Amino acid sequence: MSHAEPYNGWLIELVRGQAGYSFRCQHPGQNFVVSDERTYLTHEQALKAARLRADLESVQLALRHFINGRLQLLLLSPAERVALENSLAQCVNAVSDPTYQGYYYG
Repeated sequence: MSHAEPYNGWLIELVRGQAGYSFRCQHPGQNFVVSDERTYLTHEQALKAARLRADLESVQLALRHFINGRLQLLLLSPAERVALENSLAQCVNAVSDPTYQGYYYG
């Protein structure tokens, strides 16, 4: 069973499985789906994690747009651009991990 709802331009789908709930987030303007591939005990926990991931992905998309637009004026090399984008992706993955100690999930 699944349930979908909009959130800040994203479509969040919560999927109920045998062990709990998981989520998938899709942005209408993008051709990819994001998930942390975790299972949460409650619907509310999964929704909270999904909203955080959608927020983080939105920040990453905005920064990538900035990097590929305005920062090109700073003459970043392709390797520097790729390294910066990879760093952003690693940050999003780390911060969206519920065990991450440097972020408040309140």
